[in-house]
Amino acid sequence: MLIAILALLFLSLAYGVHHIISHQTGLLHQIFTQNIFMTLQLARLIGPPNPNDLLTLPDTIPDSISTSKISTAQALATQRINHARSIIDFSYAGPKLELENRLRLRALANSRLVVAFGIDTSLTSSSVSVHKEFRKLANASISKSNADWQKLYEVAMNFLQREKIGRNTVHLAECVRCLCFVVVLVSQFEADLTKLDGSIVKQVTDEINTQWLKSKVNDGTLKRSEKLKQYLYTLFEDPEKSVVTGAAISSTQALGLIMPQYETLWRVVLLTYVTAYHRQSDRRSLKKRVRDVPACLGNAAIEKEALKLAKEGLRLYPSNNSIYRALPGTGPPISADVQACHRYFDVWGRDALEFRPERFDNLTPLQDKAYFPFSLGSHTCPASSGFGYRIVTMLVVSMGRALSPETGKLNFRDAQLDDEVGTPLPTGRDEMENWSWDLVLVQRS
Repeated sequence: MLIAILALLFLSLAYGVHHIISHQTGLLHQIFTQNIFMTLQLARLIGPPNPNDLLTLPDTIPDSISTSKISTAQALATQRINHARSIIDFSYAGPKLELENRLRLRALANSRLVVAFGIDTSLTSSSVSVHKEFRKLANASISKSNADWQKLYEVAMNFLQREKIGRNTVHLAECVRCLCFVVVLVSQFEADLTKLDGSIVKQVTDEINTQWLKSKVNDGTLKRSEKLKQYLYTLFEDPEKSVVTGAAISSTQALGLIMPQYETLWRVVLLTYVTAYHRQSDRRSLKKRVRDVPACLGNAAIEKEALKLAKEGLRLYPSNNSIYRALPGTGPPISADVQACHRYFDVWGRDALEFRPERFDNLTPLQDKAYFPFSLGSHTCPASSGFGYRIVTMLVVSMGRALSPETGKLNFRDAQLDDEVGTPLPTGRDEMENWSWDLVLVQRS
């Protein structure tokens, strides 16, 4: 009888323990499931829109998402990438489109730039002769610049050191615009900086930015800026104040050469600098990656690691978030979303929004196909030969050394960006105007 009672008590105790453990396990499973669900939802909310997203979370969490769903998601991403590529390389308008017709479709989509700046270049003209002459001048300029990265680095560092003199705050958007403009003046026109008035650089870059923003509005009031024309005349044609000796081109022609390089540089440089130097915890690996800049630039055997800085910067922050083409006949332009292709989770993985230069150690075929920072096909930017990666790397490293996180603090004047380093940076040209680098005074004991 006693044995029977003890056996009954043991069974009751075992059942109670089993019930408690089962309940706790279920609770833990529920919490775990909910946390994963919230994490995936957040990742998809801050990523590019994906209305066909099939990576929905099932009711129960399996060990891995099914291969079929991953394959289907990547197939949809591939379709979107192919669509973007067809717009960029003009195949959307038909096979083997003649050069003049390709130029016309691009010029129509960029017609606002003619009104805003009066430029006549390969990007804004349907003329084959204008296109070929522009490409010739651009290639010659790039070839010349590739010869002396040390000189351009010194130009950049000297400019940035002057920007810091007597200041506790450096306004980053203004600073980077002026920096890029000065470096382009030297690289393309061998400008004499001893004759350069710093105030006119600020005036030119401010006016270019204002005109660009006005051109986006399309309210019928856009016209050329007389102030910009005067500033450019001073820089290129004024017999006493010109910084370019023996210039054989007009100020308008000079602007046509400056715009493609300057305008595609400054936002990439600013955003990559902020991300790489002020929003990463592992600064040691960054310093190691770029320690040989600028000496390594132009030497394919030793520049590879440094250039990954620019490659990842151009992935997250392409020079053109979208590329526009006109439709044959009438209708509004169509666009290829370059930034979305560079950020698809289904292509780049769940760390698609993270800054990881090492991802370029070994891109998958789909990632390689989704990456086109310099356009595609016969209209690929001349800078794709390596110049583009080198100049971005050189400028970002210059910024990182002159306005370093060890001697200053980044101030976004935005509570979320200031407090949460994981928050994606806004990329609109008018969204960075309040950012600054503020000097931190180190107290010595």
